[in-house]
Amino acid sequence: MEKRTASNDAVTNPSSKRSAIDHNDQGHNDQAAVDDELSSINDLLQDEETSQKQTWQIGKRVKRLLESHENLPISKQLDAYFLWGTALTRLASLNEDPTLADAAADKFEQMMQLSNGGADEDVVDAALGPVGFSLWGSSLLIVATETQSREVLDRALAKFQRAVKVDGGTTFETRFQFAKALKEGGDLVTFLEQEEDKKCVKKSSYYKRALQICRRLEEIYQVESQKQEEHVEESEDDDKVTVQDFAEAKLLEAVLQGLLEDSSSVDDFHRTIALYQEASALNRGSAEALTEMTNYLAARCLKRATLGAKFIVHEWTKLFDNLEAEYKSLLLDAGFDLQECHNICHRKDTHNQEGLDEEEVEEQVPHLLNTLGKGLAAFVRSFPHLVDGAGQQKKKQKRKRHEVSGNARFTHAVEILRSAHHFHDKLGSYYLACLYASPAFEDEVQCRTWLETADSYGALEDEFDVQEFTTMHDKAWFKRLAQPQVQIDEIDG
Repeated sequence: MEKRTASNDAVTNPSSKRSAIDHNDQGHNDQAAVDDELSSINDLLQDEETSQKQTWQIGKRVKRLLESHENLPISKQLDAYFLWGTALTRLASLNEDPTLADAAADKFEQMMQLSNGGADEDVVDAALGPVGFSLWGSSLLIVATETQSREVLDRALAKFQRAVKVDGGTTFETRFQFAKALKEGGDLVTFLEQEEDKKCVKKSSYYKRALQICRRLEEIYQVESQKQEEHVEESEDDDKVTVQDFAEAKLLEAVLQGLLEDSSSVDDFHRTIALYQEASALNRGSAEALTEMTNYLAARCLKRATLGAKFIVHEWTKLFDNLEAEYKSLLLDAGFDLQECHNICHRKDTHNQEGLDEEEVEEQVPHLLNTLGKGLAAFVRSFPHLVDGAGQQKKKQKRKRHEVSGNARFTHAVEILRSAHHFHDKLGSYYLACLYASPAFEDEVQCRTWLETADSYGALEDEFDVQEFTTMHDKAWFKRLAQPQVQIDEIDG
């Protein structure tokens, strides 16, 4: 993305060209000091190694600069507020802090007021540019999400749309940011309409607009790629569109397609899967597309009845087997053999603590195991007949537990999730609880153990769907876990 940098209006002459007697006045020195400070702050913001603490200090530095130079030229004030707003937006995004986001939006508002009071659109557009409007939109989007305000959401999206307009509508990054904002807007509207018990009819308009932009991004990428091939020697530009950029856009397109698809259409299902696979193939070293595809497949598999008999068990099996193969490859690249999950569980079950420690695996390994385990658990829950046979589900729990314990797919999913939890306290336990709550594998003791474990590590704050635990709804321990604390206090009182 293009970066707005501190302008450099004051041009100092090289010392070799100065006269024998240097008559530089204080104003010239002050201007040079301002330029140096703005340039230093700009470099800090563009350095990927800059810490949050350093970013916090930027606001103080800009404020001190503005207060100590009352007659600062408008161009320098614009630079200062831009840098201040950028720093605040970054902090707000990292901390999901609406107060910081609101403060960031205020800095961009001040830039607009400095630009002829906002009366002349061309002046404002030149001052803020596409980057400024995108950052402004990002800050307002955080406020909208945290305060659940549709009015602020509309303002945020208007800023992103203005960024596209200012950029000419042909720049990849600006349009991509707008598409992501529309997707987040659709998510927010969906949540609000569910809270208000309304049919989620408006969300599709946000998702459809975002999907249209994603499809346009492919055209832009093809054009930009052709240009880059023709000018290889000039390919040092930071703003060039990379394969990774396109992979992110293709992944967003897949997510949106999944949100808009007809759940009963096999063609739509195939179309969405193809998009996920394309996104993953474009960026093999990244787990993001694989993770999103797993989440999608797990959700669709658990609700496979919507596809009827049109998508048979063999096709589901092939999808999940291919998915696991992708994870195996990614895990091997991270130095972890999936077979080690069995060894970890064996050591735990035999009380042999020798083996891998948390420090001996890469950070992404437990997260990959958790997501893969989630997908495989969804598959075995959806097709218990592959485990027990068609007539096994209604047999006694003791018999059923014995049958299941020897099944390779069930055991494999359990071992992967247990290993995820072994390496990361917050992972694995929730999906194990879901697995043991499913009718085919119902085990109250295991379900309670893993669900209470998830609760103790704060995992339920991120994800807890009581509908996954219908077999446990009448259990006193589950009622206490599922009910809000205020209701528990009333019961105890």
